[in-house]
Amino acid sequence: MQTLAHVTNKGKYIITSITGEKALTRRLAEIGMIKGRIISVLSGNRSESGLVVVFQGQRLAVSAPMATCIEVSSVNQLDDETQLKPLSEMSLKTPCIVVKILGDKNVRKRLMDMGLTRNTLVTIQQVAPLGDPLELILRGYKLSIRNFEAQYILVQEVNM
Repeated sequence: MQTLAHVTNKGKYIITSITGEKALTRRLAEIGMIKGRIISVLSGNRSESGLVVVFQGQRLAVSAPMATCIEVSSVNQLDDETQLKPLSEMSLKTPCIVVKILGDKNVRKRLMDMGLTRNTLVTIQQVAPLGDPLELILRGYKLSIRNFEAQYILVQEVNM
């Protein structure tokens, strides 16, 4: 993990934590910049002037002091095929990022229509007593899917 102030490369990053004054964390939460959200860095922090990010379709200028309060981890590093696991094999309450969706066209379309798209943060909240279905938390809502559908979703664990 690194702070946003130490990011020098363009790319996508996931917010792992926000520290600092209560007023700052509240202000960032008001615009939706909370733990688990993905931001795109357009210009890295090469000087003390800050950096430019894209967040929820908006370009934002983030000052250097504010960037030191935002801890991020790179989403671009999640493409390592050796660390991918099906969502059905993840343990409870472990945050992970959707990297790939397998299956035929109809299955992929159905899962993507439910909000399971690439670079989405997903957490398994509950598992039914017999192991099917799984209750997921993604994009601020709960979603239940069958275990066989979860096997089509390849994810990578995120340390938060």
